[in-house]
Amino acid sequence: MSAADDPAPETPAPFLAELAEEFETPTPPRVSPARAVAAALSVLLVLAMLAWALPWATGATWPLILEALTTMPAWALPAMLVLGAAALVLEAVTVRTAVAGSRLGTVLPAHAAATGLGLALPGGTVLGLGLLGWLLRRAGVAVGAIVTGILAASLVDLVVSSILVPLLGLGAYALSATALPLPGGIWAAVLAVAGSVLALALTGLGLRRSVLAAVLERLAQLGDAIPTAGVLAQRDALVDLLRRRPLSLALPTLAARIMQWTALLLALRAAGVEVPLLLTIALFALGRVLALVPITPGGAGITETVGAAALVGLGVVAADAAAAMLLLAVATLVVPLVGGGIAVAAAMARSSGSAQPSSSRSS
Repeated sequence: MSAADDPAPETPAPFLAELAEEFETPTPPRVSPARAVAAALSVLLVLAMLAWALPWATGATWPLILEALTTMPAWALPAMLVLGAAALVLEAVTVRTAVAGSRLGTVLPAHAAATGLGLALPGGTVLGLGLLGWLLRRAGVAVGAIVTGILAASLVDLVVSSILVPLLGLGAYALSATALPLPGGIWAAVLAVAGSVLALALTGLGLRRSVLAAVLERLAQLGDAIPTAGVLAQRDALVDLLRRRPLSLALPTLAARIMQWTALLLALRAAGVEVPLLLTIALFALGRVLALVPITPGGAGITETVGAAALVGLGVVAADAAAAMLLLAVATLVVPLVGGGIAVAAAMARSSGSAQPSSSRSS
């Protein structure tokens, strides 16, 4: 039985009523003026990083970087577009599997919109998840299934992207005969993995029924009105999903990361760069760790700059190193942003189109 065939609850639990109202509003979640200003400042920071920090870190000039980009083979850009889109689709498969009663045709644009917002806005992940829930609810998916699915997919991404990939990168670095010339970056990866493992351990502890029940009971004693039975029922649904489908949830997300690593390999090849295979894994893992840096959304600008500097440290020509990382950004950054922008625009158009007939009927 597929996730789409799973029976979804027809009515949400009582404690989800407020969330249901938010999902069922006629318009999707809006970007506040403060977030819009923060997004504009973030874009300026990314442009500044690429315009100044990338040449400074690599020792290349922009004319040389542009020359390296224009001399790449014709297949390079299409390959990045295909691999970036494939990673987005595979991530959506995990969400579809996690959200009972959903269909891939609905989940894919909803996930693209959520991912795009998460990359475009500082702190946009929460807004993106709200938009994901809103779009799924508009497609008729039950609120309880949406909440359970989003939590499950988020946990899977934490395990794969923030723990497994960095651990593989650290292992590849340890086994490599050539030292990646960024020991500080390696320690950053160690700290990131340790933080993610700690967060996962605390989450696992919080999901233990006895622990969660004790916390809820304590909060109730402090005067907080928390529907304990509803929260525990939602916890049971989440744990049951994770136990029944660990591989179906994790494998698509893992395959998405493999697509992005393949994009790195092809970007290096397109730039004429030769790097030992184990070090490409370490370099990719370092990029995933840098993507968690909250200075810019998705670590944009920082990932390309540090990755190019690492390649230069390995003896790669500066302009080729910068060009390879910029090409990789097409798959990891440009495709999700453009796909997300199209999905958000389509959602806005549908919401305004459905609101217009309602207003005309009321008049």
